Amino acid sequence: MDLSLLKALEREKVLEVLQRDKLLRSTEEDRIRRLKMELQDIRRKGAKSFARQYSERTCARCQRPLGKFWNSGAVCRGCSHRICNKCRVGVSVLDWKCTVCHAYREVKFRSGEWFVEERAKKFSPDAGLFPILITCPIHS
Repeated sequence: MDLSLLKALEREKVLEVLQRDKLLRSTEEDRIRRLKMELQDIRRKGAKSFARQYSERTCARCQRPLGKFWNSGAVCRGCSHRICNKCRVGVSVLDWKCTVCHAYREVKFRSGEWFVEERAKKFSPDAGLFPILITCPIHS
């Protein structure tokens, strides 16, 4: 950025803003890094391991046995694992996710990754949003 055309006071103000922006970006990157580390920790703690044998009737997150009538578990729409009542987080009035899928969703929202993904979907060449070439009736 060329600051030579600005007066000394203006230059100072611009540099202050740029320094604050750099600090804010660094703080935000640290926050996102911590969120992703927490997500990895939740995934590690709450995932069934292929090395161990599990009963079909256990919660995929806490490995507690599931009942036949009460707390029989339900399948998470995010990961397709059977989840007990304690390992569910309400997303809306009628919808829920398991703790791992919910944490993943939170990281996407807080980091802004959801916006980048949605924008890429919306404006991708496969989305069909590019203008259709219409032939001019005069030249037809």
